[in-house]
Amino acid sequence: MLGIYGKLMEMRRDGVPYGSKIVEEIMSTNFWPDGKPAIAFRFGEFTFDCESRLLLCGGMERHLSPKAQQVLRLLILARPRALSRQELYDALWPSTFVCETNLASIINEVRRALADDVRAPQYIRTIHGFGYAFRGEVASSAPFGIGEVVLQCEGEKHQLFNGENIVGRAVDARVVMTYGTISRRHALITVSADALSITDLDSKNGTYVDGQRIGRSPVEIRPCARIEFGAIVASILSRRVVSTQSLRLNLGPKHLSR
Repeated sequence: MLGIYGKLMEMRRDGVPYGSKIVEEIMSTNFWPDGKPAIAFRFGEFTFDCESRLLLCGGMERHLSPKAQQVLRLLILARPRALSRQELYDALWPSTFVCETNLASIINEVRRALADDVRAPQYIRTIHGFGYAFRGEVASSAPFGIGEVVLQCEGEKHQLFNGENIVGRAVDARVVMTYGTISRRHALITVSADALSITDLDSKNGTYVDGQRIGRSPVEIRPCARIEFGAIVASILSRRVVSTQSLRLNLGPKHLSR
């Protein structure tokens, strides 16, 4: 089976425009190791803590700017796949034009923090004419979700975890959906110890709860609520939200006329 880069080369050889097709394939892939988001990644002498946003080497902090932290996280989550420059541009600067040297500067910042030699890379590999990939063995630790909270959509299941879960087409969303009516950052589902809520993130086609379009104010998801992401139907399954009782949210047919 061809990898992403192999498919890119094959499409280039055949003269096929590959941008959107590669983006869709990469973004439809579950980047979380074993299907669960990790709190911390350990590789070599380094530990990268996603929650505290700290990169440690032998217990000592190595400074990384927010953009460099995001790049490192994306490359680790995508491993062993390579991410194209365009994927990284879309994740770092959505809907914004930036100079090509900006990404190269951030990659160099990550390499300096990791003491990684571009000529003999241990962690950040350059794929000339395409993008970058993370190499090396990585150990990760995953957080415990409250109960079992799962977003089910189009035959796929996405586990939700305690805290914020962004739903959208963005490569760094917690739940990646590549459907045409889904915005890059479409909605935010927040899971807490005693509640489940949803917020729209100014999406183009809207988020609906029980037929009502919601805004940026959080709306509690109650039993039997109907939810739609634009024209996409999904369902949330949970064994425990407020109590040990089972909660199943059956979501109705999509509103194609909106």
